[in-house]
Amino acid sequence: MKSKKENSWNKAYPGLIAFILLLAIFFNPKDSFQAALSGLNIFLQSVFPALLPFFIISEIVIGLGMVDFISELLTPVMIPVFRCPGSSSFVWIMSITSGYPSGARLTAELYNQKKINTIEAQRILSFCSTSGPLFMISAVGIGMMGSAEGGRIILIAHFIAAILTGLLFRFYRSRGTGKSSSNRNPSQTYLQNSRNTKHQNTGFKQGLDALVSARKKDGRPFGQLMGDAVRNSVNTLMVVGGFIILFSVLIALLMQFIDHPWIKVLVGGFFEVTTGCKLISDSPLSMQTKLAVASFFIGWSGFSILAQSASLLSGTGVKMSIFMFGKFIHGLLSAALSIPVGRLLYPKALEASVPPPPITFPMWKNVLHNSIHLIFIALVLIFILVITGRIVIWVRKKAVD
Repeated sequence: MKSKKENSWNKAYPGLIAFILLLAIFFNPKDSFQAALSGLNIFLQSVFPALLPFFIISEIVIGLGMVDFISELLTPVMIPVFRCPGSSSFVWIMSITSGYPSGARLTAELYNQKKINTIEAQRILSFCSTSGPLFMISAVGIGMMGSAEGGRIILIAHFIAAILTGLLFRFYRSRGTGKSSSNRNPSQTYLQNSRNTKHQNTGFKQGLDALVSARKKDGRPFGQLMGDAVRNSVNTLMVVGGFIILFSVLIALLMQFIDHPWIKVLVGGFFEVTTGCKLISDSPLSMQTKLAVASFFIGWSGFSILAQSASLLSGTGVKMSIFMFGKFIHGLLSAALSIPVGRLLYPKALEASVPPPPITFPMWKNVLHNSIHLIFIALVLIFILVITGRIVIWVRKKAVD
């Protein structure tokens, strides 16, 4: 009897929450409208031009089979470290250059194309769901904290924490096979083969074969591939924009019922990372404390980003509770690492809290230009990672011989 009541409540409370939100908007139309406009402005001026080039290029790269090529070359490196196939390196690079929610989108894309299974997707998300450098250095560091060095402290701590979280999640379901739309399990296959002395390391020949095979399997002409990439990217970004506007309204309504400044900081940071970072930057705390709290909020990412990720990951079998736990760990590690990173690399940035200048959002043209610039950096990082991976494999092979 009790289970039936709990089941009924679980089905009823989402509708109840939505009804309460509707009433709040009805009785606060002016504040809701202004918050929606603010969210729309952030989306059009910052998020849309920043993510659109990455989404389009990444989908084209996947359709051309380049991810299969990279995966074949880097699987011997990524699986021993993270228990993830080599394609996770592509997701990681695109994530650290473009930011949320690129990692979730690309992970879902790889799953839908049967290149990874559910368990591998869960592990990939632990270190491939990161913020972007433009947000951490420009928006938070310079725009909110008034310190470019502060932004670099957050960035370094954030990326190191992501790698550490990925290393922790390599033990997640290490003996499981994972739900997948195919029977293929590259991680376990490699780990089993690696114990066999006859196993040969992958090379460029195998990578090219994988590329050609993936391109034949896709089969779309390049013109159709580009059209699909643009259409799918814009559709995905419309969903992201809707979440940004919704959470902008939700946070604005919540803040009206909260008087205590520290509760406002916590609620703002847990719901939306930009709001939390702005509130903590305006507080009278020391710069080191501000950077640590902001690092936690950025690592956690906020319910707004988590909701976007949940939408993108729908159908993959990824457990959002595990994903959220990983993001919480990422936040804690980021906050802890920001202290030694700041003291060792940028001690002068911690001496005094410089009053931050008024926040001004850059024009969409500048954001688009920076985004395209970061795409080239991402491609260079992929090239460097492939070369490094081949050197590691060559050294390992020589040691065995």
